Parts: sequence; C-alpha cells; structure tokens
Amino acid sequence: MFSHITFVTAFIDIYNDFGIDNKTIERQCNTFREIASIGIPIIIFVCKNTQPYIEILKTEFENLFILEVLNIEDTWVYKNSKSIDFSLPFYRNTKKDTVEYMYLIHSKAEFLYKAVEVNPWKSSHFAWIDFNISYLFKEPERTFEYIRIFAQRTITDSCLVIPGCWRDKISLLNTEYYMNNVVWRFCGGFLLGDANSIKKLFELYREHFADFLKTHKTFVWDVNFWAWLEAKGHWTPRWYEADHNDTIIQIPADICCKNLYRDVAITKYDYPMIENFGPGSASYIYFKGEHLVNTRYINYSILENGCYDIRHSNGIIISKNMFSTLNDKLEPIHFIEMKENNISLPSNHCYIYGLEDIRLYSVGDTLKFIATNINYSPTGYNRMIVGEYDIENHSYKNCIVTKPPYDTVCEKNWIPLIKNEKEYFIYKWSPLEIGRLNTENELEIEIRHDIISPWFHKVRGSTIFIDNGEQFVGLVHFSEETTPRRYYHILVSLDKDTLKPLKYSEIFCFQHLGIEFCIGFMIQNDEYVFWISQMDREPLMISISIDKLKLIYEF
Repeated sequence: MFSHITFVTAFIDIYNDFGIDNKTIERQCNTFREIASIGIPIIIFVCKNTQPYIEILKTEFENLFILEVLNIEDTWVYKNSKSIDFSLPFYRNTKKDTVEYMYLIHSKAEFLYKAVEVNPWKSSHFAWIDFNISYLFKEPERTFEYIRIFAQRTITDSCLVIPGCWRDKISLLNTEYYMNNVVWRFCGGFLLGDANSIKKLFELYREHFADFLKTHKTFVWDVNFWAWLEAKGHWTPRWYEADHNDTIIQIPADICCKNLYRDVAITKYDYPMIENFGPGSASYIYFKGEHLVNTRYINYSILENGCYDIRHSNGIIISKNMFSTLNDKLEPIHFIEMKENNISLPSNHCYIYGLEDIRLYSVGDTLKFIATNINYSPTGYNRMIVGEYDIENHSYKNCIVTKPPYDTVCEKNWIPLIKNEKEYFIYKWSPLEIGRLNTENELEIEIRHDIISPWFHKVRGSTIFIDNGEQFVGLVHFSEETTPRRYYHILVSLDKDTLKPLKYSEIFCFQHLGIEFCIGFMIQNDEYVFWISQMDREPLMISISIDKLKLIYEF
C-alpha cells in the first residue's frame, strides 16, 4: 500500500455502549467504514469493548492496523493527572464532556507518538483523524476522494498543519474564559505533520501538561491546551482556516506543492521598453508553420504586500499587447504593438482598459483570440471578447462580446478548445462544463463531466489544450487568498472524443509561490514549454522534460 501519510485514530468506549446522540458502538463502526473503505493506511487504538468490531472490519479492510488494546486508565494523561486535584470546565456538555472524554481527547498526542514509533507503513507523515469525523462532512463523496488522493501526495519535509475556526491566538490574560469555554482556535478533529513535528506535540505534553493542570486546576479540552501552548510560544503549528465540516481536512496547497525550479530551463526575452508599461503574460500558438506569441503589457506593478502600484495619474489600469514571431529556438524575431482601432465595439468609461490575458487559438485557417475585457463590455463588468487576431495589420477584427451561460458579474478564463474543427470553450471545472457560442453569442453548455478530485472545485482555466496525438493536454490553475495571492498549477489531459477528464499531475509552481500566471503552452521535442509571468510582470519561457511532469492521478 503506497501512502506518504499514516492516519491515526482511536475507538475507546467511554460511554459503556450507550453512546451520545444515539451513536452506539455499532453505529459508529458503520460510519467509520466509510473512512476505512477509502483505502488509506489507518492505525487505530481500541479497547476491549470495541476490539471485536474493529477485528471484523479488519477482515474486510487490510488498511487497518490495531496498534494497542487499552483502557482510559492506561493512557499517559490519566496516569499523570489522576493524583492532581482539578475540576471540569463550567460551560460544558455535562453528558458528553465527562472526565473520561477529556482523558481520551488529550491522548491524541500519545497515540500519534506511538504510531510514529511503530510506523508499520514506513510513512513520512502522520495525521490524526477523529474516528467519527465523517459525521461532519456535507459532501462526503468529494471529501473521501480528497483524502484518498491527498494521502498519495508528496508533502513538505517539515510541517505541522492544523485547522481552526478562530484566526487570532488566545489572550493569556483571559484565563477565566479559556478555562471554562471551548476555544476553537483549533478544530481538534484533524492535524497533519512529519514524524518529528508529531512527536514534539507529545513531548510538550510531558513537559507542560501536569504543571498546567496544577496551576489552573481545570481539566480543559485538548484544543484549549493546544491554544495555550501556542500562546505561550511553546508550539508553533501552521494554522489554516476551517470549520467543523469538509473544510477541516482541506489543508493549504503549499504543503504538497512541487517547485519545478530545479528541473526547468529558463529563457528570458529582451522585450522592448514602453514608458510606464512592462511585459507580463504571454500566449503561444503554432499557426501555419510559424511560432506566434502575444505578450500583454501592463501599467502597474504588484507590490510584495499584494497592493497595486498603478502608473497613471487617475489610477486607470491599461493593457497593451505585443505581437511576436519566434524562430525555431522560440526566440522573438520582432515585437509589434497590436492596435485596437478595428475592434468596432463601443468603449465605455471605466478604470480598466484594454484586452487582458489574450489566448491565441486557431479554427481552420483563421487565427483567433479570446480575452477578458471591461471597457468594451456593455455590463460594466468583465466579459469575454472573441475575435480574429490579424497579424498582417496588427489589429483585432470581427470582435464580439460574448454572453455567459449564467447570470454572473465577472467572467474570466474561458479556454478555447478545438474538436473536429468546431470551436468549444471550457467554462468551468467542477463540474467540467464545455460549451459553444450560439447565434446570439451566448455560450451554451453542451458537455458536462463530474469532477470530485481535490482542489478542482477551485480550478480555473490557464492555457489552451494541445493535441499530443493521444489526448488533449493543457494547464489549469487555482489560487489561495494569501498576501500576496498564491497560484498553483496542474497539468490535465482530456479524452479527444468525449472531452472527459482523464489524468492530472501533482500541484506545482514554476519558480516560487506567489502570483505566478501562465497562459502560454506548447509541446516540443519531449518537452513541455510554458510562458509564465511573475507578479503579472517578469515574463519567462520555461521548458521541462515531460518525464519530470507526469500525469499520475486519474479522475
């Protein structure tokens, strides 16, 4: 069984099979079956009452490993607190939050430590997952698939990530509150880390828990003690925002993002200077035996804090576009600025002008483009413009403003896809929706495929898709709202006949985590070639061996 992560849980009967909210042992086992059926390696701690039920599950699922049969009295927390005088929090569920329950939830650190020591699957990372966590999931099918795929990911060597509801650390001055109320700085039902970081948590228990209990004389919830450790500076886990639902296991993408910088060759073009403007994203097309590129120029810079430095007295953002023909080495032969004088669409007053993120594509003998735009949009919001890219007159012609299939405000990242000389556009990815423009220039969705793979609910289009002889291959991306924003890329293949998604790659970045955008892509001589921008500027051509960026996951 291949997995970078071993999942650890416990099923200890602390309510003498009466359960809570009708959650008897049998019913809890039936719920846990959903997690076991994913196929991820799970170490489980049981007691004498629950062992027979898990033994039955083990006959069905080889991925279950009973590490120890024990009672609450056998745990480290119990042994090191039984002689201390303490009370339970005032504001608690007296039926559920018993002293036995408190012993159990604080034993997570010990169970994880023991799992690391035994490590039957030789995993590099370990995750605590509550036995009944699937009760929380609103979209269980998607979330189970997320867990299955995530377990196979290559993860950052050193990390400890944990979800939480509260952004701010607790105040140590507010002792009365965090002694008597649940503190949701951390959710408690899931955490993930490398072996050393996991062991560190239990070492912190051995160092601080008894003194904490003697000082405060209140046996608080595990998440309260963890929040105290963090506030004291003893523990510095990576917090991410979540709630008690499917988001609890949706870790930040950078934890399993592959950086390609060691495997790529970089080419930097000598772009011409335009006052107050700089080159950024570039789109590529091979058309009638020539390599063609369109490069967007912009009049702003993105600062490290994510703010825009706009080089216009009225704060207006303007996009220009530069056309280039490349030689056989994919180096520019010339740079010619494209003109918008033939667009023949009314231009409205706004604060963003020009054609943004042009993607070049061809239909038969016609070279075309699709771009995001505001000033030609009749709505005053982003709309997609489709037209012909005239390389003889260096202008755009026969342009239309498209209508989206749904009533939306912002439209971006429609990806052209040519199948049997017919012009399709990938509109969204979860579910995958592909449509064609009707006579009223409205996109009608004709093809739908469900996608439940991790992160694809956030995925957007990036590049056009290339026919590699067996399938269509292209690049997609998603972003996370950090400061500045972070972009993540995934290579995807589609069936050439049905356009059904087939496989996809690891999540990756090209050079660094940040605003790293890519709309240009080609395949040449067993290499993938990408045209990327960094912070919406600093364009580069990146090439990498196909063997270094494999499509390894199936949809």
